[in-house]
Amino acid sequence: MNFESIPPVWLDETDSTNAEAMRMLKRGKPTEGSCIVARYQSEGRGQRSNHWNSKPGENLLASFILYPPESVARHPFLLSKSVALAVHLTLQHFTPGQVQIKWPNDILIDTKKAAGILIENQWLGSHWYAAVVGIGINVNQKEFKVEHATSLASNTMEVLKAETVLTELQTRLSRIYRSLCKGDREYITAEYHQALFGSDLNQSYLTAKGQIEARVIQVFDDGRIELLTDQGFSQTFDLSELRLIY
Repeated sequence: MNFESIPPVWLDETDSTNAEAMRMLKRGKPTEGSCIVARYQSEGRGQRSNHWNSKPGENLLASFILYPPESVARHPFLLSKSVALAVHLTLQHFTPGQVQIKWPNDILIDTKKAAGILIENQWLGSHWYAAVVGIGINVNQKEFKVEHATSLASNTMEVLKAETVLTELQTRLSRIYRSLCKGDREYITAEYHQALFGSDLNQSYLTAKGQIEARVIQVFDDGRIELLTDQGFSQTFDLSELRLIY
């Protein structure tokens, strides 16, 4: 299972690479690790229904098709942890900056967002048939419509080819995904937590009951996050209940 040996499908433009991957799944069963890449997507999406803004031809916009085994279906957020770790290692390969994973799906370079992940699943009845793993990495873009965003080029001062970043990503994702399928849950969880943003210092978070100052303790395999507040209380939240305040 070497994803780098599977030639990616390159598109000049599409609505979103995830949508294109879903259409491929409706037409048949592509090889696991198949990758769709677009130089521009008109309807790129992120978590919480956010739009993913990317200038044409400047970044890496890719989606991978995976068929997770039943063992992964029992702990679905393990796939998200695995993908985040693969993207984290990819960015580390290209930049001297501090690369961290921000729960649930962002990858940061020096506390600024450089990559995002959106995983969408396809089900056959109650069976998890396929996962479409969408990954956006800011490669050469230097001007953004949102604050706290950055790119590899902004940190390295070099122009990188999206193809080069993709090859590294394919290699990292292939290796981490193999570990996941073999049941190496402890390794993935340990490496994920070591890279987790907010685990060493208190950060400000907005909850339904107001703002808190807290440090990340862990992220469970169901996606919930556990925080330790500055008052010494442990609290657990899911994605809809917590937002980081910069």
